[in-house]
Amino acid sequence: MEQILKGVKILDFTQYKAGPMGTQILGDMGADIVKIERCGGGDLERSFSAFGMVTEGGDSPFFLAMNRNKKSLALNLKTPEAKEVIYKLADEADVVVQNFRPGVLKKLGYGYEDFKKINPSVIYCSNSGYGLDGPYVQRPGQDLLAQSMSGLVLMNGTEENPVAVATSVADAATALYLCIAILGALYHKKNTGEGQEVDVDLLSSTIAIQQEEISAYLNLKPRPEFKRSKTGLAAPWNGAPYGIYRTSDDKFIALGVIPMEKLAKLIDEPDLAEYKTLEESFAARDEIRQVVEKHIRENTQKYWVDYMLSFDVWCAPVNTYEEMLNDPQVVHNQNIREIEHPELGSIGIITTPIRYAKTPLKYDMAPPLVGEHSEEILKSLGYSKEEAAAVISRQEK
Repeated sequence: MEQILKGVKILDFTQYKAGPMGTQILGDMGADIVKIERCGGGDLERSFSAFGMVTEGGDSPFFLAMNRNKKSLALNLKTPEAKEVIYKLADEADVVVQNFRPGVLKKLGYGYEDFKKINPSVIYCSNSGYGLDGPYVQRPGQDLLAQSMSGLVLMNGTEENPVAVATSVADAATALYLCIAILGALYHKKNTGEGQEVDVDLLSSTIAIQQEEISAYLNLKPRPEFKRSKTGLAAPWNGAPYGIYRTSDDKFIALGVIPMEKLAKLIDEPDLAEYKTLEESFAARDEIRQVVEKHIRENTQKYWVDYMLSFDVWCAPVNTYEEMLNDPQVVHNQNIREIEHPELGSIGIITTPIRYAKTPLKYDMAPPLVGEHSEEILKSLGYSKEEAAAVISRQEK
């Protein structure tokens, strides 16, 4: 079966997370991706280590997470030979993707207008911190900054201490919007033959994923205050018992929304049934949580999950990564697979959570070594083996 993006050519100048995660999804769908990297070190995230750890091949696991199904071409963007190669690739490309700070690639001759002269139908997608213009255009853009500026950080944590979301959710949201933006532009190009410039940014994406909360703030009169709870309930507008609770075996369970009358019967606390409205239970959420905590500490995680689910209560175990990897639904969904890496052997990957009945995604090409495909790509552009070797050697000087 052919893949949904077979034949689509993408020239990828992205690094770190938001850009590479977005283009990796397109690669999983079958797009042919050439990743442009620096000679020597490559994508900066190759050297970004977690707790000082890198793989045996020297690459960060974060790089491995977001760069499968791509070919690596190592170039020095400032050399005339690199410009010649990139312009030849741009002439064949359907999409160019970049996440340098606004204006950087344009100064080097790799902006939208430069590529449009070569290929009028090219789609040029930029990913930045705050957009391509405006008062913050030259500010550094990063996940934590976008979470903070978007209002997300002040929606999490306790009354005394707001916290950021642990995973880089601003990057991840932007990656998904980047992928969606490119798919839409490809559909437009298929119908009209026209390319266009597209941009997505971290701040806008992080605002967009808070649609419920921000809509409530915009449209309710008077506007809600969204105060965080004293005891760390899951979000400022969720009442008890919504949140995470420790069990007797020092594990945790998550409880969702439960009507107070039902909760009172489940844990044999009839006084809880006196909270008749959402407003009443919300006002007493910290006190209610303390009552629920006392009961949950009396039995194990498995007991409470089985017990609550038997009454159709929103409840789930709070899994470690090891428990998640062995969860029967995760195994069934094939969320985790293995792929062969040229230096590391078998490595674990996290699959793209999309399933097509007729055009399945592919996971057959491991994250590349720096410049692994340089010669192959140059030869595909018409360079002889000797010419390709000469270009490659000049890039590394």
